[in-house]
Amino acid sequence: MTARKYFAEKKTAVSRVVPVFLAFLFAFSVIFFLWSLMKYNKIMEDKREDEAYIEQLNDEIEQLQYLVDAPLDDAFKIRIAREKLGMCFPDEIIFHTELE
Repeated sequence: MTARKYFAEKKTAVSRVVPVFLAFLFAFSVIFFLWSLMKYNKIMEDKREDEAYIEQLNDEIEQLQYLVDAPLDDAFKIRIAREKLGMCFPDEIIFHTELE
């Protein structure tokens, strides 16, 4: 009797369970890999959004820092009056547009 015939005749419960277990292990590995990949992509997207938000805040900080560091001369006062208060000189002509 050869070894192949010997093992072909000896089908035990373990020899039947091992292929099923390996199939489940493979399926679990594939599902876990796909889930991890989706989670990684979500984290990277959140990171890009956070970096864009940080960049926006840094720009705002730079603008505010410029206002804090600017000297309080007449040109600065005129610019603030124009931008923040909507004021103008009496001899100026104002054009209004609907671009904003």
